[in-house]
Parts: sequence; C-alpha cells; structure tokens
Amino acid sequence: MSLPARFSDRYGPWALVAGASDGIGAAFAHRLASAGINVVLVARRAVVLATLADELRRSYGVDARCVVEDLTSEAMMGEIRQATDDIEVGLLVYNAGAAHGAVHFLDRPAEAAIGLISLNCRGPVLLAHHFGKRMRERGRGGIMLLSSMAAMSGGSYIAVYNATKSFDMVLAEGLWHELKPAGVDAMCLVVGATLTPSMLASRDSFRGYPGIMQPGDVADEGLAFLGRGPLWVAGEHNRAVVAAMRPGSRIEAINGLSQATASIYGLPPVTVAGEDFNT
Repeated sequence: MSLPARFSDRYGPWALVAGASDGIGAAFAHRLASAGINVVLVARRAVVLATLADELRRSYGVDARCVVEDLTSEAMMGEIRQATDDIEVGLLVYNAGAAHGAVHFLDRPAEAAIGLISLNCRGPVLLAHHFGKRMRERGRGGIMLLSSMAAMSGGSYIAVYNATKSFDMVLAEGLWHELKPAGVDAMCLVVGATLTPSMLASRDSFRGYPGIMQPGDVADEGLAFLGRGPLWVAGEHNRAVVAAMRPGSRIEAINGLSQATASIYGLPPVTVAGEDFNT
C-alpha cells in the first residue's frame, strides 16, 4: 500500500511508534517510512530496535531514533521527551499491549494485572496527552491507539486485558470527538488475531485461526482509515463479528454522549461528523 502524497504533510515530519520491535509495530514503521516520515521507535529490545532503525534508514532514506524503554516504567515519559523535544511528532501510534496466555484473574498475581493496566492505560494516556497538546497547537496531527477484539466484552482468562483494551477504544473515541474540531485525527484501530511473533509464541495454533491477518495488512487498514472516523476494525471477518456484537452507529453514540455531558455541565454541545466502520 502507498500512502497519499500529502500524508506526510498532515502527519509528519516524524511519527512515534510505541511497541515497534516487530509484528504490527514494525509494519507501521515500514509503512510510515515509505511515505518519507521519520520514525521514533519505542520498545524494550535494543538490538531489535537498532536493526529495524537501520532497515528504515537504508530502505527509505529517512531518519530513525530508538528509545529503549519499558512502556510501564516510571522513567518512560522522561526518556521519550528527551528523544523528541527537538522534533515535531505529527503521528502517535500506540501499538503495545498484547495478551500472553490465558489464566483466570485470581490465578495470576495482582501485580501482573497492574502491569497490564500500566501498559495499556497509563502509557496511552501519557503519550496522547503529551503529543496531543502539541498537535492541537499546530492544528494538525494524528493519534492512533490499537485495541483488540477482546475489547468488545468481558470474558474469562484475559479479563484484565479485555478491560484495558476497552479503555483504549473508548479513550480514542473521546479524543476523536474532542480533537477533530482542532484539526487533529484520533482513532482506535481494533485488531483481531494477527500473525505476529508474540501471538505465535503464545500459541502456534493461531496460524489457522479464522480471519487471521498479516501485520502489514493491519497497518495498511489503520493508516487508510486515519482521518475518516473514530473506530476501524481491521479485517472483513472481524468487522462482521463486531457489527453483530455491537450494531448501530458509533458516531451517533459518541455524539449523543458528548452532547449529554455538555448539557449536564453547561458546556457548548458539538457534533462531529465521521465514518462508521460498519457502513
């Protein structure tokens, strides 16, 4: 997939991809670099990040910076700010936070649940707040938070993961409504089973899962929808499943709740137009 010619004007000159080591994150980095956008890569594995950065520089002639950091770390924002305060980040892609195995909530340490909340909730909030402010001041930019089909309901074995991914989805929808009038595009990209190294390490049988996707196809769909609406579900099979689980317009729901909140607090109501994933 090739991105539109003016994509870099709206979402460049730099993009930050959190969770960029491999799989979907690396696919996003390649797609963005191919459009001439410089990339900040954030993840824990230094050697893997350095290899990816070299590939991007060599293949596309862009600049690439590596931030080797755990996204749950207290030092995370300090490290990212140090690496980005001198550049203009026009696109944030928060890709981190996959489920690893299936265990009942009470059979995991509570610390594991708190770590997942930090990764999937605290991390997106901090990065979206920091870079979103700058984007709003410039009047352009994009924020993409990746969620999961697991966000559509609660369920056994990955209860906290489901809950945190629902948080990401609802946060992105709210940011879409708040930031669209300011010229900034926010969205949630809902991802189903994808052939990533982490998924395959979790269970090799994912290879035959219905509707299984390739990382590059997920990245292509997310970037193609950016700016069109608050929520996109990657994959035709996945869209059919979500449409059956949650019929109706997400746009209408977001506008309705936003207007109700504005009315309660005496604030000006705003209606934002966009495209629903299931239309």
